[in-house]
Amino acid sequence: MSEHNINTINMYSSGGAQEYIGHNEIDPEIEKWERLFNYVENQIKRDKTKRIIEFGSGCGQLAFMLQSAGYDVVATDIVDDFLKEQNRIGINKVKKYNFLIDNYDDIFDFKADLIVSWRNPHLDMDDMKKLFDVVYNGLSDNGLFIINFQNSEVHPEAELLPNGTKYNYKILEDKQTNEKRFYAYFSKEDIDNLRKDLFEIEEYHNEGGKEQKNWHVLTLRKIN
Repeated sequence: MSEHNINTINMYSSGGAQEYIGHNEIDPEIEKWERLFNYVENQIKRDKTKRIIEFGSGCGQLAFMLQSAGYDVVATDIVDDFLKEQNRIGINKVKKYNFLIDNYDDIFDFKADLIVSWRNPHLDMDDMKKLFDVVYNGLSDNGLFIINFQNSEVHPEAELLPNGTKYNYKILEDKQTNEKRFYAYFSKEDIDNLRKDLFEIEEYHNEGGKEQKNWHVLTLRKIN
C-alpha cells in the first residue's frame, strides 16, 4: 500500500472523516448519488439477485440507496468513523476491509456479481494494479466492476511519480476536509493497461467539471 494511501487513511482516521461526514449532513449531494445509483442499476439491468460489494463506501450513500431499493449489498471501509456512519444510517451489511492488504476470502464467503470502487483518487498506479487483481479474483464469472478515475487530460499541472502516476496534493475545493489529500490522475491508456487480460469494457464515458471530462467512468466485465 502506497505512502499516499496510508497518509489519506491517517488523515481520515484523525478527524478528516468526521469533517467529511459533517459536510455531507449539510450538503448531501443528492443529485450526484442518485445519478450514480441510476447508473449502477442500468449496468446490472435492475437484477436484484445480484450480490454487490462497494469498496471504500465512505458515508455509505450508494450502499444505502441500493439496499433501500432491494439489492443485496455490502458496504466496506477501513476508517472506523465511516463504518460507524454506515451503521448509523442503517446499512445492514458493513465490513471493515482494506482491499490492498486484507485477504478477500477472509472477509467474504462469496464471489460478488458487482464490485464498485467510486472516487478513490488516493490510489496510485501500484495501488490500482493491486485493486484490479483483487476485484478480478473477487468477482463471479462475467462479473462487473464499476470504477472511476480522475482524468489526467484535464490536469496538466500534475507531477509524475517514478511508477508513472500523475499526481498532486491539494485541499478539496468544496472544503470537505481542511487537510491536503493525494490525487492521482489516469489516462485512457493507463486504464487500458490496468484492465488488460482481466476486463473488457462494457461501458465508458467522461463526466464532471465544466467540460464534463474530470472523470473517466467505466463498467468493466471480467474476462473468464
